[in-house]
Formats: sequence, C-alpha cells, structure tokens
Amino acid sequence: MFALDGIRVLDLSHYIAGPHCSLLLADHGAEVIKLEPLSGEPSRHAQPVYDGQSLYFTSMNRNKKSLAIDLKRPEARPVVDQLVSTADLVVTNYSKGVPERLHFDYDRISKINPRIIMVQVTGFGLTGHMSDLSAFDGIIQALSGISYLTGERDGPPLKAGAYIADHAAGLHGALGALLALQHRERTGVGQLVDVSMLDSIVAMLAYEPARAHVGMEPARSGNRSANVFATTFRTRDGYVYIAALSERMWTGLAEEVGTAELADPRYLSAARRVEDYDSLEKAITAWTTQHSSDEIVARLQARGVPTGKVSSIDDLLASDQLADRDMLPHVRHGDGHVPMPGRVAHMSAEVPLVPARAPGLGADTMGILTSCGFETDEIDALAASGVVSVPASAYAASVGAAGPPRGGQPSGPRSSGIGDWA
Repeated sequence: MFALDGIRVLDLSHYIAGPHCSLLLADHGAEVIKLEPLSGEPSRHAQPVYDGQSLYFTSMNRNKKSLAIDLKRPEARPVVDQLVSTADLVVTNYSKGVPERLHFDYDRISKINPRIIMVQVTGFGLTGHMSDLSAFDGIIQALSGISYLTGERDGPPLKAGAYIADHAAGLHGALGALLALQHRERTGVGQLVDVSMLDSIVAMLAYEPARAHVGMEPARSGNRSANVFATTFRTRDGYVYIAALSERMWTGLAEEVGTAELADPRYLSAARRVEDYDSLEKAITAWTTQHSSDEIVARLQARGVPTGKVSSIDDLLASDQLADRDMLPHVRHGDGHVPMPGRVAHMSAEVPLVPARAPGLGADTMGILTSCGFETDEIDALAASGVVSVPASAYAASVGAAGPPRGGQPSGPRSSGIGDWA
C-alpha cells in the first residue's frame, strides 16, 4: 500500500512548482489527474527533448494521468465541477486571478465540494502588495536574498544551479496539502493553502535576517562557510568539500595534512581559523592537489573529518549510494528508460514504487470522464465540439473499436502553450 492511496488530486499546474507539488503526492500513491490545455501543458514542448519527448516534462509528471480540456469553454465547467465533486485536492500554480477567470477558484469549488482542499502556489502569495505580479524561479532567487548571498566575495550575485525556488515551493505545497488533509480528518472540511515561492526561499535564510537586523551585514563568501572553517579545495583530479567545524575535526585534518602551520594550537579556536582562512586554505590546497578526490575523502573520513567529493551529474549516475536507495529510478521515456530523481521519504509501511511514464496528452480523458459518470456519447459530444480531446488509442480501449482522435483543436484561431489558460 501507499500512504496516499485513495486520494484524488486535480493538477491544474504548469512548469515546476505546481507539478512538483503534485508529483510528491503521486509518488506516495495519490491519483493525480493532470488537466491540460488541448495543445498540452507548455513544458511538454520544453527542452531538453530526447527520443521525441521533453525530459523536463517527464521529470515532473511521471505517475500522473492526463485529461486534455479547454477550460475557457463554458461547456467545460460541468466537467470540472464533476471532477471537483470526486476530488480531495486541487493543485495549481497559475498566477493570482487565473483560477477565478477559469472558474476553478476555491470560493467556487468549495461550494461544490466543502471537503475539497486547494493548494495555490504563486510567486508572492495571494496577499501583499506584490501578489498580482508574476515570477519565475530566477526572479524569486534574486528577490529573496539568495542570489545576493551566493557568489565570490568580489564577484556578482549568482543564482543556484537548480530551480530551488520552484522545488521549495512545491515541497511546501505538498506539506500544506498533507496538513490540510489531517485537518480535514478532524473537522470534515477543506481549506485553501496559500504558498508563496518567495516565502519558501526566505524560509531558507535561517538566521540571516536576524544577523542583518543587528548590524552584522551578511556578505557573499564563495564556497566558504562564513562562520566556521568549511570550503572547497582543488584536488589532483577535481574538487572536495572539507568541513572542519569542531576542534576534533580540525585536529584530524591537521594531523592528516601534517604541516606545522596547521598544528599551531591557536587554530584550535574556530574563530581564529575563520580569521586566517586565506593562509590555511593555501596550506591545505598544497596537500589536496597532490591527491585524488576519492583518496582525500577516504583518508579524512577515516579521521572523522566530514569530507565529500564535488560530483558531476555523471558521478551521480554511477553512485552506489544513490543506487542503494533507489534515488534515481529509471522511468519509461519514449522507447526506452531514463533516470529521474525518486522518492526522498522512505516509509517502512509502503511498498516499493515502480514509477510510471509521464502520460500522453489526453491519454486518460476517456477513462477519467467515464469514472465520473459521463456516458460515452456525452464524452464523444464534448470531444467533437473541441471541449476535450481523446486520443484514438484511448477511445478504442474504452469502446473496443478503433477510430480517429476525438476532439483536439476546435475551429478558429487558437494560441498555444501558456496562453491557452493563463
């Protein structure tokens, strides 16, 4: 069994923050139904593309179902209303105001289903003077102070190498969904969960706001930790990160390096080590450049000094540790399989996860609508009028006869991508 067996999620989201939220729920057993424009959610067409499909889309949408529907059409409202009546959760990361325009806002859907929970992830939240603004990950990193703190001391601010704002917001969205489910278990009613990408990143700053408030202005410090001796060192074949935080760790490092400078008893003081960062870093680099990264990690870890190799993505693919924890399971993509990040929370009562491929556009439209009580002729009429799209294969599987795709692009000009809904 899975922790979220029996939970139905309507996923009206795009790109990363919303899809990541619903992906976390899907990975623990929730039935996630991705509602997409007839042209597909924009990331279906995003780079990088491999074997004819977007790796970006696959990474965020495995273990989900797809229902292709034009939410701008009035005829779509009864379909969405019926879905809402059967669902536990709605996840969206469209900008403030879009749910209202498309008639799936919380005020409306909670009247249809008082137990419904809606997780709404936006750049700045639903309140505050910036709440009407749109944003993407890099903008949030810049506004949050993360970029200001990232980079070399005399260099420009930098963004992180991953979409940390999107993923943090998705993670907080999933946490909010679980908290709301627990609240509903006690009270019987749903609620709106308002998650801001900016809040999600500011929450990572820990003590930095307090430090600035009392006049200890934070500054960029490159790879160095600002308060303890921990930084990156070049090796014979790459880089390692060494953290000599405590007196015991420093002693182990000094003994392994074996120089008189590091053995100076003054450096048993953490403050003195930070004060003399430059000279100590130079002395340690003279040693690390003589050895391979793997050798340094083994020797320092044996002395109780936390040390790690700076890994490439290829290194991760070959990692025994990640393989032992099934952290990069292979997901069906195109005609083959590709590794994707897997579940982080390993729960002893859950069965192992066999990840399903990301769904084809509208692949589950017929099955989902049938499960909600729509008759085949009703679905066919919706498809014929361009409200929903049903691939030929899905139609054949449901009615036992092959035929052309039902629905697709209605007559008249249409925009594509994000403009379809937003």
